[in-house]
Amino acid sequence: MDCNGKKRVVVTGIGPVTSVGIGNDAFRAGLLADTHPSRSLPESYCRFYTPHTGHYVPLPTVSTEDYGLSGKFDRIMQHESRFAVVGAKLALDDAGIPLTKKGDAFAVPDGDQACAVLGIGIGGLENAFTSHTAHITGTHPGSPGTASARFNRMIVPMLMPNASAAWITIFFGITGGSCTVNASCASGTAAIGQAYLRIAQGMNRWALCGGVEALTENSGSILRGFDMLGVLTRAKNGIPQPFSTTRSGMLFAEGGGCVLVLEELSHALERDARVYAEITGYEETGDGCNIIQIDPDGKGIRRLLHRLTHDHTIDYLNTHGTGTVLNDAIEADAIRAVFGAKDRQPLLGTTKGLIGHTLGASGAIEAADCLLALHHQAVCRNRCEEPLPQLNLPLENRPADITCAASVSYGFGGHNCGLVFRRMPVN
Repeated sequence: MDCNGKKRVVVTGIGPVTSVGIGNDAFRAGLLADTHPSRSLPESYCRFYTPHTGHYVPLPTVSTEDYGLSGKFDRIMQHESRFAVVGAKLALDDAGIPLTKKGDAFAVPDGDQACAVLGIGIGGLENAFTSHTAHITGTHPGSPGTASARFNRMIVPMLMPNASAAWITIFFGITGGSCTVNASCASGTAAIGQAYLRIAQGMNRWALCGGVEALTENSGSILRGFDMLGVLTRAKNGIPQPFSTTRSGMLFAEGGGCVLVLEELSHALERDARVYAEITGYEETGDGCNIIQIDPDGKGIRRLLHRLTHDHTIDYLNTHGTGTVLNDAIEADAIRAVFGAKDRQPLLGTTKGLIGHTLGASGAIEAADCLLALHHQAVCRNRCEEPLPQLNLPLENRPADITCAASVSYGFGGHNCGLVFRRMPVN
């Protein structure tokens, strides 16, 4: 326990499922690579509407069977649920937690002491749209020109926001509770924070937690919703360049996910687990200002950063860094106000500039970046040709002496969430 009577919580497994790589090694290599996952919009996205943006990042391609999981349930799982169970399997393997085959699923040790907590921003709508089209037109598979308009009889359990967390419990025998957290683009960070609090307060001994999102839809209507808000990048190559003077908006990524294994420290030590870092802080603030825009004064962000840095010296900060003109300016001002001039700031990271904005999954993916930065003692470059003044943005991949790393996320509705990770001695 720490001096406040809370149990200490550590991260022992990481399971990223992203457009730049699936699994730790591929994910890290993708972040460090010179290539970028941005792609030109498909023609189907532009059939009835001329988008202001020209680029997006497609969903990662993943098969449950490729990771030793039963494909029996694939037809009743949406993409985000598949990301969740594959991410959980990767994280469990990474943490060295043994799995015992049990029919079409697995059993984990101490499953009754574990919980599953997942964040999701919006969730998959493709099946809802298809079923709705079939319902109002009376079409069915085989009707001329309507092969894709099929009402799915499992649409309710597929669309349930809690489905992804529930599938983790079903696939791995987690019986200590599960829940879904929604805080828009801060959902992944909030979910990790809630799992951390459950363990710190003694409700569970360990957890599978993180964030998932899947906003694919073959006509591009979901992307159009964001495009009409004016928040998507207009860069000719699609690279959003967060915190650059030429930024014009975020790069829409259809989704991805990341699941972490969190454990009470004594639980991890009992099984001699490899520890990536200890979680030493989680904070939330709210703007109470606007359903879409960050408070123009950045008061909520500043309060969050002050709370995260109260007992910590942050060496690396994974920013929210979307690339939108207004949000980046407000976040940059908050960073300068809390940390001071460039030479007094932590190294700043902008993962969304490397892989796009995965919305509800982004906070969990960025937490993985922090954990791997601590593990490798190195940070990824920022794709930012003309940085805003007085920001400590490394422009090359480089080694770094990192003891404490923090990840922050801000979401529509004024949700502000942040985590602090402290490196532990190598074991």
